Amino acid sequence: MSDDDFPFSELVSARVSELGGKVSAIEKRFDLKPDAIRNVMRTPKGAGPTLSRAKEICEALGLEFYIGRPRDLAATADEQSTGKVKPDLLDDFAFVERFDVSLSAGHGENGDNARPLAPVSFRRDWLSERGLVAEKCVVCSVRGTSMEPLLFDGDLVLLDRRRSDLRSGQVYGVVDVEGDVRIKRIEQVENGLLLRSENSEWPTELRHGEDANRVHIIGSLVWSGHNHDMSGRKASR
Repeated sequence: MSDDDFPFSELVSARVSELGGKVSAIEKRFDLKPDAIRNVMRTPKGAGPTLSRAKEICEALGLEFYIGRPRDLAATADEQSTGKVKPDLLDDFAFVERFDVSLSAGHGENGDNARPLAPVSFRRDWLSERGLVAEKCVVCSVRGTSMEPLLFDGDLVLLDRRRSDLRSGQVYGVVDVEGDVRIKRIEQVENGLLLRSENSEWPTELRHGEDANRVHIIGSLVWSGHNHDMSGRKASR
């Protein structure tokens, strides 16, 4: 039986098994209602979720949700005439939006009017293994030294925009109180937030009261790529 012939509930069950079978953890991580996935897995034959719920669950599990003409009808005339469909290596990759904005690791950099740049490609299987959805992520660059040795000046970072619920101790891209875009390790304290740097030479900053409420989370750090400085003035990891 092909994947297309499987009931949706069986496809979901198979994918959950690939991810380790921790259904409740997946539901909590992606802000799904309790039992949203488990109810699908228990669905009797002939019943099923609404299309909107199916799409929501597919995005959470890193599965593509597609409704439309059969994909083989999209083959080119040349491929149809020869009866052979050429493999497209680009199918193995997903493209994540990148913007011309630097997340300051030190003092803030204003991110107003950020321009979109050429997207950055990531392997689909790599994203899927980490529960990431390309359309829900963004790539930015790092400026400054305050997050060394975790992040260096010029590094690229991948932020998961779905992970905007603050978890103390995680590294986040944020829009600070004055509109500056920054990347810091955020800790929650009573009636406030601490913005910590990895570099001990940089002081910890406090956002208290109303200022803490004005700190907007862009997304959680899930990957970084180091810049290679050909001048030799800085050693990259």
